Amino acid sequence: MAAGRNLVPQSTLARQVAILGLVLCAIALSIAFPLRSYLEQRSDLAEAVAARTVLEKQRDELQARKSALEDPDFIAIEARRRLQFVSPGDTVFVVHAPPLADTTSSGAATAASDQPWYENMWTTLSESALSESALSESTLSESTLSESTPSEDGTP
Repeated sequence: MAAGRNLVPQSTLARQVAILGLVLCAIALSIAFPLRSYLEQRSDLAEAVAARTVLEKQRDELQARKSALEDPDFIAIEARRRLQFVSPGDTVFVVHAPPLADTTSSGAATAASDQPWYENMWTTLSESALSESALSESTLSESTLSESTPSEDGTP
């Protein structure tokens, strides 16, 4: 009979443990879904706060730009810079850019790309050295011409 008494308390103990496990699972499930939605809402709130901060920064930049555009001096500076406007009495200088490279030089560039990199580099350096020497020679010849020609008032 002693063996029968041990079985009964163990079966009630097993039932109590099973019921306790079910209760804990029910509590965990009842907390899990609201907790998940709470955490999602917090992340959404953090994203909204970050977006608001970015938008406030953009608003401040746009307000600063608006106040700058209301300043007549800033408008004049921007007109000169962007539209090349000139005020009365200003001296205008026009700079002409050098002509664009010929299409024949682009064919030479494609042929040069077939060479190894060090050959391309050497060719580039030698071409720039030749163009610099030609430029210095033309400058020297112009200066000698201007020295030999008399000026308008007749003095050499």
